[in-house]
Amino acid sequence: MTHTSRGSAPKHDGNSSRNGVLPGRRAGFSRGVAVLAVAACLALAACSSSQGVSGQTPARSAQSGPRITVDMVTHGQAFDPFWALVKEGAQAAAKDFNVNLVYHSPSTTDPQAEATLINQAAARHPKGLVVTIPDTAVLSGPVKQATSAGIPVVVMNVGVSVYQNVGALTFVGQDEMAAGQEAGREMADAGVHKALCVIHEEQNTALVDRCAGFAKALAARGGSVTVLHVNGAQLNSAANAIQAALKKDPAINGVLATGIIGFTAAGGALQSLGKFGTIKLGTFDVSTQDLNAVANGQALFVIDQQPFLEGYMAVQVSAFEGRYGQHPFGPVFTGPSLITKANAARVQQLYKSTGIPLFNGGYPT
Repeated sequence: MTHTSRGSAPKHDGNSSRNGVLPGRRAGFSRGVAVLAVAACLALAACSSSQGVSGQTPARSAQSGPRITVDMVTHGQAFDPFWALVKEGAQAAAKDFNVNLVYHSPSTTDPQAEATLINQAAARHPKGLVVTIPDTAVLSGPVKQATSAGIPVVVMNVGVSVYQNVGALTFVGQDEMAAGQEAGREMADAGVHKALCVIHEEQNTALVDRCAGFAKALAARGGSVTVLHVNGAQLNSAANAIQAALKKDPAINGVLATGIIGFTAAGGALQSLGKFGTIKLGTFDVSTQDLNAVANGQALFVIDQQPFLEGYMAVQVSAFEGRYGQHPFGPVFTGPSLITKANAARVQQLYKSTGIPLFNGGYPT
C-alpha cells in the first residue's frame, strides 16, 4: 500500500453528531485518554508481533528499525500556550513511534512565513509532513507541491474543509463550525440573546469558523452575534477594544473568546467594566485559569479540542503511513469536547495526570 491510495473521506455537515461525537457531550478529556490507550495498545502490539503489517515492513520496525523524520509546520504563534500542548503531544508520539520530529512555526501568525517553512521542510524530503492550513489561498500551493512530490502530508488543527483538495492523507483536529455551534447552544441555554465573538488571530479560518458556527446556532434560537477582531499579541489594546464594543452595545450579554489569548483579553475587559461573572463568558481551548473560571461559575464553558491528543495523533498517523503505508480514510476528530462546571474538576485532574502543565495566566484576579 502506498500513500497515494487515499479513498474518499466521509462527508460531514458540521451538525452535532460529529462522526460519533454526540450532541451535548460532556465527557471532557476521557475520549482522548481512551484514544491514547488505543494508540499505546497499537504500539505494544507492533512491538510484540514478528509478522509483517504491510508488505515487507516488519511490525517491530518502530522500535528496532531506523528512526524516520517527520516535519511539523504550524501557524502557532510562539507566545500562544495552546501550541505548547500540541508540541508536547507531538513529541510524546515521536518518542513512542521512534520518530525524529522537526517542529517549525513563525514567531507570529504569518501565512507567508508558514508557506516558506513548508517549502523548506518539503525540500528536505521527510518521511512525513504535518501542516496547518489557516489561510487556504496562501498555503494550498505549498502543500500541493509537497504532496505532488510524493511526501505524505497530514493536515492538523485547521484545514478540515480543504485537506482533500491539497492531496493530504487525512485531517486531525476539530470541526470548527460544529464546535462553534456547540458554543452557541450553550450560550442560548444560558439566556444569551446578543453576543460578542472575539477573534484574536487574524487570517485564521478556524477562528472565523468558530464564530460562524456560534452565530448560526444563536440565530436559530433568536439571538445575534457581533464579531470583533483584535490583536492577541497586544493584550492591552485587545482588552480595550472588547471593552469599547461592550460599552457601545449594552444589550450584549454574552462573550465568546475563540482561544486562550482572547479569553485573557475578554476577562480583563469584563473585569474593568465590573461585569466579570455577570456577562456570560465562554471560550475555546484549555488553560488552568479558564478551567478555574468554569469550576467557580464565573465562565460557562470551555470548548476543548484536546491539543495534546491532536499533536500526538498527527505524528502517530504520519509515522504509521511512513512505516506501514496505512492511514485513516477520513478525518480524525479530537473535539469538540464540552467542559462545564459539572466536569471541570475531573478534566483538570485528567490534564494534570498527563504531566503537562497548562498555561497558568491571563485570568483576572
